[in-house]
Amino acid sequence: MRAIARSPYPGKKSQQDDGPSSVGQMLFEAVQRWGPQIALRRRREPLKWSVTTWTELGQQVRSLGAGLLSLGVEPGDRVALLSKTRLEWSLVDYAALSIGAATVPIYHSSTASQVEFVLRDSGARVLVIEDRGLLTTLRPHLEDLPALESIVVMEVMDLRQEPNSMLLDELKREGRRLLREQEGCLEEALAAVEPDSLATIVYTSGTTGSQKGVRLSHRNLMAAVSALHGVLDVGPDDTTLLCLPLSHIFPRLAQFAALTYGFCIAYARRVDQLQEVLLEVRPTFFFAVPRLYERMYHQVAQAYRDLPPLLQTVVKKGIAATREQKGEALVDRPSARGPRKIGRRLSNLVHGRVAERTLFDGVREALGGRVRFCVSGGAPLNEEVARFFRLAGVEILEGYGLTEGVGAATLNPPSENRLGTVGRPLPGIRIRIASDGEVLLGGDVVFQGYHNQADETAMALDDDGWLHTGDVGSLDEAGYLVITDRKKDILITSGGKNVAPQRVESALRMSPYFSDAMVFGDRRPFLVALVTLDEDELSGLAESLDLPVDDGSQLRRDPRVRELLDGELERCNARLAHYERVRRFRVLPRSLSIEGGTLTPTLKVRRRAVFERNRPLIEGMYEGLPPA
Repeated sequence: MRAIARSPYPGKKSQQDDGPSSVGQMLFEAVQRWGPQIALRRRREPLKWSVTTWTELGQQVRSLGAGLLSLGVEPGDRVALLSKTRLEWSLVDYAALSIGAATVPIYHSSTASQVEFVLRDSGARVLVIEDRGLLTTLRPHLEDLPALESIVVMEVMDLRQEPNSMLLDELKREGRRLLREQEGCLEEALAAVEPDSLATIVYTSGTTGSQKGVRLSHRNLMAAVSALHGVLDVGPDDTTLLCLPLSHIFPRLAQFAALTYGFCIAYARRVDQLQEVLLEVRPTFFFAVPRLYERMYHQVAQAYRDLPPLLQTVVKKGIAATREQKGEALVDRPSARGPRKIGRRLSNLVHGRVAERTLFDGVREALGGRVRFCVSGGAPLNEEVARFFRLAGVEILEGYGLTEGVGAATLNPPSENRLGTVGRPLPGIRIRIASDGEVLLGGDVVFQGYHNQADETAMALDDDGWLHTGDVGSLDEAGYLVITDRKKDILITSGGKNVAPQRVESALRMSPYFSDAMVFGDRRPFLVALVTLDEDELSGLAESLDLPVDDGSQLRRDPRVRELLDGELERCNARLAHYERVRRFRVLPRSLSIEGGTLTPTLKVRRRAVFERNRPLIEGMYEGLPPA
C-alpha cells in the first residue's frame, strides 16, 4: 500500500456508541427534538407549498409503518419504492425502516424489464408505486412474481379492477386502525430493529448496464450520518432542496442527515423546473451532481456573450479583479506603488462592482439568493466551474463516495475547501491507496455485500474489510483525496500513455457548444471523441448563419459550423497535455438521455451503451492510419 489517510477531525465518536440503534429510532428522536418546526415542504403548484412539521412527519410514519404491519410485512421483508422524488417517497422509506423492513428503491426511469429484475432479485413483498401510468405499464411484468403480494399506489386512482392493490391513503387508514387495536405494535417492531439489520438494497444504475443490489444495514446508514455530523455548518434553521432521484444514495443520505441536523427538506419533483423552484424555496444549502452546476455555468457564460462588446471588456476586467482580490490571479503581476497602486485599486473596485451586478449577483439569485454553500457528488466536478462559483461567493464543496459506502467517504470542509480534490476523509472513514493507485475504503459505512452475488462481493471486499472502489486516485500532502478516474475506464494509448477520459471530457464540456463528450482511444495512437451539441447554442448559431433552426442535420453539415466546432476543439485541447488531446471527433445526431439508455438517472454517461451503438463511427475516425 502506498498511502493511507484517516479523518482529520479529532475527538469525534460514532453516534452509535450511545445513541439510537436504527434509523427509525433516529427519526423518532428527531420528532421529539424538533416537533413543531417544519421538516418537509411540498410544492402543490407554482408559488404554493404545503408544509409538514416534525410532529406530523412522525404521525404519518407511524400510520404507514403500522399499515405495512397490517399487510403482514415482517422484519427483513422487502418494500420496493418506484416513484419520482417526492414527500411520500421519504414517508414510505422511513416507515419501512421503522418496522425492520428493507427498502428497495427503483429508479423512476427504469425500463419494465429492469423493474421486474429488481423486484424478482430482491424478493419484494410490497411495491409502492407512484401513479396509474406506471402501474398500467408494469402490470404485465408483475404477474409472475411469486414474492410480490401487495401493490400500493401513491396518487388517487380507481383500483377496483386491480387485484391486491390499495391507495397510500388507505394504507394509512389501515395503519391507524391497527394502532388503535394493537397499542404499542409499532414501538415493539421499532425496538426489535438492530444495527446490523438489513435496511435497504440499493441497485446501482450501472454505467456498464449491469445492476447489482448493494446491501446496506442500519449501522451503515447511521455511520454515514454520523460521519457528516459536525462537518457541515447547518441546523434546524436551514433549508435544502432535493431534486435528484431518491433511488440514488447521494440525495437519500441528505434525507437521513436531516434527522441529525434538523434542517428542512423541500422536494423538486422535476429537474426541468429546478430554476423556478430554487427561486421559490430559496435554500440555504444545496446538493447536486456536477452536470447541474455545469448547466448553470454555461447559462452565465451565455449571458456574458450576449453583453455588448464594451461591457464584456469591463466585466472581463472585473472578473480578473475579483480573482486578484481573492488570491486567485492567473498570473503574478508586479506590485504597484504610490499613485499607480491607488489607481489600480480604484479601477479594480469599479470593474469588480460591474462584474458583481452583471454576472455574480445573477448566479447567487439563480440559487435563490440565500445559499451559503453547495455540495457536489456523484461524478468529478470541473475545477473551472468550481472556481467561477467561488468568485461568485458560492463555495461548491466536492465530496466522494459510492453506493457501497452510503455515498459518504470524503468531503471538503467549508473553511478549507481545496478545489481539484474531493476533500479529506470524514470522521470514522479510512482511505488507503493501493499500489496500483486504486482507492480503498474502510469503516462502518462499508456495505454488507451484493445481494445474491457472492462472487462479486468477494471481488469488492478483501479479507481485511477494505472496499475496493474501482476508482484511481491519490492523497496530497494535506490528506485530501484526488480522484483520477474509474480504474476500468483508464485509456492506455498505443504509445503507452495513461489517459483519464473524465478529465478530457470535462475539458471538452467547457465549450458552450458541446453538451456531452465521450472520449475513446484505448490501444490507439490518439484520442477521438463523440460529442453532442447544446440545443440552445445550436439554435442561436443557426439564426446567425441564416440556416433553418429546425433542421439540425443540415446545420451539422454546414462547413461554417464545422469550422467553428474545430476551433472549439482546439480551444479545449489547449487545456490538456499533448497526449490527452482529441485529434478527431464526430457529432451525434441527438443528445444523450436517460430515456434513450445512454445516461444513468444521475446523468452519468453509460459508456458501454454509447460505444456499442456508435462503434462504426468510432472506428471510422481511425480509418486510413498506417498499421501499428
